[in-house]
Amino acid sequence: MMDHVFLLHHVREDDEYGEDAKLIGVYRSASAAEQAIGRLSSQPGFSDYPQGFQIGKMPLDKDHWEEGFVRIVGVLMPLEGEGTDVWRAVGAQLLAGDRFEIIGPMPDDEVWRYPPGSIVHCEIQQREDGEALVAVARA
Repeated sequence: MMDHVFLLHHVREDDEYGEDAKLIGVYRSASAAEQAIGRLSSQPGFSDYPQGFQIGKMPLDKDHWEEGFVRIVGVLMPLEGEGTDVWRAVGAQLLAGDRFEIIGPMPDDEVWRYPPGSIVHCEIQQREDGEALVAVARA
């Protein structure tokens, strides 16, 4: 009876989009996954990043992600004490009820209206460069 499988991923870092990961396939043996690398390594994209192939051995009938996940979005944060309207794009975790928790760290030379850890309401506002999600009040 088979109690594990081998997952083949291809992972590469992209300056524009961050990490780009693909699940290539699931195999009965490490050698079958290695054969897949041999077949795919000359294909477009893969041939540019041959070091990106990764084989992982995974047990069956087991949860492999138990912690849940959070959704981080970009929010425009007003800065205090600047003498004019200055905004900083910051990360915020989406919470229930259209609330957001501001994520830090805050740079030493800035004062955010809602510091890291603050729970805020946001609204979509039209800005000169398009629509943006803006922190507008404490929740």
